[in-house]
Amino acid sequence: MNLIKRFWWMGLLLVFSVPVLADNVDYQTIAAASQKPNDLSRQAMVMIMGQVAVDPFAPSQPTLIGSLFAIINGVLAVMALFWFLTITLKTIVKAGHQGQFFAGGRSALYPIMTFAGFIMILPTQSGWSLAQLVMVWACSTMGVGSANLLTDKAVDMMDSGYSMVTQPTAPSTRSAARGIFEMNLCKYAINRELESLYADGEANTPLITTKGGNGQYDTGNGSAVCGSAKTPNTGRTGTWNLLFDSDVDTSGVITAQHQALDTMQSTLDQAAQAFVDTYLSKRDQDTGSFQDAETQIQNAAAAYENTVNLALNKIDFKDTLQSQLSSQIKSSGWVALGSWYHTFATANNKTNDVASSTPVVTGMSNLGEHGTGDLYNQVFAAYKSQVQNSTYTAPLGTQTAKDDGAAATAKDPNSVFVSFFKNPMQTITNLIATSTTGNSSSFSNQVNPLIKMQTIGDYTLGTVETLMAGYAGTWAAASSASNSPLGWGAKIFAVDVGAVVKDVLGALAPMFYFVMFALLAIGFSLAVFLPAVPFLFWMVGIFNWVVSVLVGCAAGSMWAATHLGAEEDKGSRSTYGYIFLIDMMLRPSLMVLGFFFASVAVIGGGTILNLLFASALANANADSIVGLFKMIGWLMIYARIATFGVTRLFGLQASLADYVISFLGGREGANLMGGMVDNMKGMFGAAGGGAQRVPGVKMQPKKPDGNGGDGIQ
Repeated sequence: MNLIKRFWWMGLLLVFSVPVLADNVDYQTIAAASQKPNDLSRQAMVMIMGQVAVDPFAPSQPTLIGSLFAIINGVLAVMALFWFLTITLKTIVKAGHQGQFFAGGRSALYPIMTFAGFIMILPTQSGWSLAQLVMVWACSTMGVGSANLLTDKAVDMMDSGYSMVTQPTAPSTRSAARGIFEMNLCKYAINRELESLYADGEANTPLITTKGGNGQYDTGNGSAVCGSAKTPNTGRTGTWNLLFDSDVDTSGVITAQHQALDTMQSTLDQAAQAFVDTYLSKRDQDTGSFQDAETQIQNAAAAYENTVNLALNKIDFKDTLQSQLSSQIKSSGWVALGSWYHTFATANNKTNDVASSTPVVTGMSNLGEHGTGDLYNQVFAAYKSQVQNSTYTAPLGTQTAKDDGAAATAKDPNSVFVSFFKNPMQTITNLIATSTTGNSSSFSNQVNPLIKMQTIGDYTLGTVETLMAGYAGTWAAASSASNSPLGWGAKIFAVDVGAVVKDVLGALAPMFYFVMFALLAIGFSLAVFLPAVPFLFWMVGIFNWVVSVLVGCAAGSMWAATHLGAEEDKGSRSTYGYIFLIDMMLRPSLMVLGFFFASVAVIGGGTILNLLFASALANANADSIVGLFKMIGWLMIYARIATFGVTRLFGLQASLADYVISFLGGREGANLMGGMVDNMKGMFGAAGGGAQRVPGVKMQPKKPDGNGGDGIQ
């Protein structure tokens, strides 16, 4: 019965594997992806294990690890043989007393499983047992190959202009798409009315038509105009080319703009025609159902920006860090992914050039011959009503345009600040914390907090350096002033300007140094520690993976020994080994997934933080005054939220594999480097401890107790 269950689960697994096979992923592609000559993970395995990591089942020269395994495998083989003979003899004697050799319920696979378990323990020529070589194969071929497939796919999509998250479109692009849809809506509504008016006679008013192409369209009938659309002129004008010529070739961007506008016009033309036909069908026959026009407009705008963004990314691609990322990761394999997070994140951002590439659209003119316009007014009213009640959900961080359907009920998060003059410090605090510092996209609130907080940390360190230089320069100037002719003249009036300035600086020294050390600690944490968090947790995952490989190889022979036994239920002891085998196959892929899961979660969480920070700041300080120190305190709160969130989310790189494998019946991960990140955080945080030992700060020594103790605690 158990055998039937195993075959049933195997068949179910094959059924769910069909979609994978349909995506051209099979064992050959996985094996090919694992055979990169410069793959760092395979090179590390070769350094530790020798050539068995490249081809586990081929003869290879013995190594130190292999020689040690040969001895322990021989010992295990002797012990397994003794165990097998003892338990088998005991079972035969017991069966003889009972009068039956084959006890009821005993599996027919027992002799086969026992023989296979014994064979898997015996050492091969390289010293490794077959069970250990199976573990090595699971890691070096299946684990590394599947992780490389995932990483290469992500890099290819990034090279093609795709983003890690669904990014919001620029308000100007959505307004242009809405204008094109309404232009086509005007055309079909007027044409349907003209066709009905002149159904029994000759039409005196020509139909509305769309003329043009290749990035420029005009819709009208020679008298009335429904609108026009064209791409912006972003090419070279030819002026001063001899003196100020540029090496950047923008022809690809212009071609992409033309193609994107052609696609947008074609898509929205069909959508407008379907909307008018559906309206007439529902009005006259009460049949049909509307497609969501808002969704069609939003999707058309997103498709336009994605096409233009792809062309912009290709400009000077070979001279950018993005091209270096692509070449190194594809050469070095999945292990190199964690060291390129910053470039991977910034390469997926839309630039301001996308927003400036928005089509130029004009609307309908009420002049000219266009019939009565009754049907157009009815259709347009139905369209506006549908937009107001649309269920379309925009990506997080989308800024509302004035012509969006949700504009009437949308509220700017910063509207909690009634005016700058009433709450100046609150407005400045929110501006410093949630502005798009460090992000190249000015039309989106979707900011990666890791990149933004790094920029704020750079500014903080620069400010500290400037203030320290100014303080030292002022002190030096005051010292030299006392010995200058100006200082001698001031002494006639019993005034020593230099001494006065130095006294003031000396009195403010404790507070000044305290603020400087605090800002240094904040700057180090934001500018150095925070950007290193993805790499730190990636290295934690890499070390855990190496340990997992070594544990699997060391325990491979023990796993084979669990198949030895005299009763059927003894085989359940091998389940743990199968789970470990699956872990070695999946851990690299799960680490790659953890990298991208953390990347998108950081963007989503950071965007929500930016949207809610203004409300929290205004609510907490509604009846109080926000001064300089309170502003610094709230900025520290924002920085701590961002730092803590980034640290926890990127822990998925090291912990996601353990979470997923636990669903199979689980095992505890070998998390030997789990405290590295906290240790690193403490090292940077300790920089603030210097504020307690600055010049002028009196530290009270600890008073000894009065009982005459020796002070040992």
